[in-house]
Amino acid sequence: MDHQRKPITVSSLILWLYSLFALFVLAYMTYQSLRPKSEILSKTFGLPDTLSFGTYARLFSEGHFHIYFMNSVIIVCISLLIVVMLSSMVAYGIGRFQFRFKKGLLIYFLLGMMFPVQLGIVPIFIIIRSMGLLDTHAAIILILSAGLSMAVFLLTVFFQRLPKEIYESAKVDGAGEWTTFMRVMFPLASPVVFSICIIMSVQIWNQFFVPLIFLQSEANKTIPLMIMKYTTNLLYTVDLALGASVISTVPILIAFFFFSKRIMDGVAAGGVKG
Repeated sequence: MDHQRKPITVSSLILWLYSLFALFVLAYMTYQSLRPKSEILSKTFGLPDTLSFGTYARLFSEGHFHIYFMNSVIIVCISLLIVVMLSSMVAYGIGRFQFRFKKGLLIYFLLGMMFPVQLGIVPIFIIIRSMGLLDTHAAIILILSAGLSMAVFLLTVFFQRLPKEIYESAKVDGAGEWTTFMRVMFPLASPVVFSICIIMSVQIWNQFFVPLIFLQSEANKTIPLMIMKYTTNLLYTVDLALGASVISTVPILIAFFFFSKRIMDGVAAGGVKG
């Protein structure tokens, strides 16, 4: 059977060009990170005399990259756990039950997708300071895990689209509301939950503004703040800045490469009805 080739549209061409440019930038950044600082500054576009992993070794020995890395991992994991727990329960309640102000509550979460945390940073800072959580991971986790809007929206649409027979059959078998949610509904939503975890992990991993405001000590700072430290005096630490940028970007790209299909399936499952 002959398969007709799909025509290349303008939008797909733009996306391909953008993707190729992004890959080129990452490859060039990786190449430069393998060169010594003297060559980067003197022969930026020239052929290298040597290539080595010395910059990456310095990041761990002198820059203590592993500390920043573990801080970011801790914040991402705990924040995702809180987001999944809260958003799934909220979305299940909105999607499966009828009550007053249901549409208003859903609009409230939709509005949350339109307003960034920067708009309310002053009252948030005052609240966190009054709680005694300044310069702690708990402050970052509380703020970032409060961003439930996207997760609630996707999961609400998914639960609304599930056949009522699934819910009714669980009730017939004698399952309570909590058992129905944990053993039936939540496992069915696993593709959407997986997509939410990947998408939000990227947002939390790359979060710069919130840690910049609330973290002061080097022992608690995250990877984006470490990169900022090296870019402040770029002429002196350009090699470390390049290496830190590469090593902080690669894990996210690998996750997207291996799980891109599952991400798209999950977003489609939680997409808006046609």
